[in-house]
Amino acid sequence: MPESATHASLVQAVIAYVEREFGDLADIAVREDAVRPLRGERPPRVEGYVPDVYATDVPTTTTIIGEAKTKRDLETEHSRRQISAFLSYLSNTPRGVFVLSVPWTAGAIARRLVAEINYPFKGAATRTVVLDGTGASKQ
Repeated sequence: MPESATHASLVQAVIAYVEREFGDLADIAVREDAVRPLRGERPPRVEGYVPDVYATDVPTTTTIIGEAKTKRDLETEHSRRQISAFLSYLSNTPRGVFVLSVPWTAGAIARRLVAEINYPFKGAATRTVVLDGTGASKQ
């Protein structure tokens, strides 16, 4: 599967997770950074980066940021800065959730990376989830 198709399937895994886990929230709005986003709504820029998925309910009680990374892209400096920016933003929101979707071969790397990057924000109530096709891993 080409990388763009892989990335697209990882984004869809985030969307499915959000719908499954947070579908009971009234008026949840899910926006994805796709080629043709639904209703033309793209996620907002968060600390300089556009996440693959951004979801909130109205009024806002939960904010979810989802990011999809291929194995090759996961350990780049850009990805580290991006994940750090998302975790920093969520640390200042009530009930923030960060979801990282990766191929199953990158699950262990992703869990280690998220734990490491989230360390400065460990006092925040942000929930982190790694999706690697083997079941959601909450940290």
